[in-house]
Amino acid sequence: MHAAPISTFLLALSGMVSAKYGFSYSEDDFRDSGMRMYTKVINGKITGTNYYPFISQLFRTDDGGSNFSFECTGSLIGSQYVVTAAHCVHYSDRTIMPAKAFGLMIGSAELATADDVQDFYNVTDIYVDGYRTESANDIAILKLDREVLPTVATPVKIYPYQVTSSLPVEVAGFGITKLDSTDLSQELMRALVSVSNSTQCEDFNSSWDNNSGPLICSINENGNDSCKGDSGGPLVAKLNGERTLVGITSWGVNMDFTNPSQCGNNTISYYVRAANFAKWAASTMGVDYTTVIQLKD
Repeated sequence: MHAAPISTFLLALSGMVSAKYGFSYSEDDFRDSGMRMYTKVINGKITGTNYYPFISQLFRTDDGGSNFSFECTGSLIGSQYVVTAAHCVHYSDRTIMPAKAFGLMIGSAELATADDVQDFYNVTDIYVDGYRTESANDIAILKLDREVLPTVATPVKIYPYQVTSSLPVEVAGFGITKLDSTDLSQELMRALVSVSNSTQCEDFNSSWDNNSGPLICSINENGNDSCKGDSGGPLVAKLNGERTLVGITSWGVNMDFTNPSQCGNNTISYYVRAANFAKWAASTMGVDYTTVIQLKD
């Protein structure tokens, strides 16, 4: 989930796609798959759009669309809107990038290739909620140039309830295969992570007070983590048998500052709590708040 960039590879119209960011994952306790572990990905499981029908891939172009680089993961939140991390669409000085610099592959559990460019959705508008002055508001909504048909992908609903340390939550995205690697997984990965109420959450991020505010904290003591390139991707919990959006992957750091690894063991991670921004998201999309949240049956 961490925002630190690694080496950039380009998706040229005549070539293969690779990445600017990546991430790592871990075995989870969602009991609906029975899928075996794939050791080539750090503590991760291959998953699909049957579990993540809203998954989106954000690509950036700096030359008008001749070449694209993978930027971040995202989630379809409305038929014409994708939610991701705000830092994915801002320069380092927190000025927003032009909407025309981005394209999205939506509803695919396989990392896009050059053959998929023709199916990209263009971004027409980018909406943020105070990220320029408040880093905890690391959330952006991207408006697409056309609606996504239900046969392609279906929007995720927001989890509106209290987030506790006992809530099983899962992250998903396209990740690096090894901590010392820059290679992305070519398939969507998922992993169980844990919610933490530790005082260390505030020690490492003064914007965190508790998990009922704008941020959710996770301390990774067993290697289960999101990592580079996972930024903007979904943190989910199951509700009524469906995965609902609990958070958006933001950033993290190793709690041992002498350790260069920013993912896996002994790291602390932060996710933007989706419910904290649900009313803003509904207003941005011009819909009623009740249509973007998932209530218990």
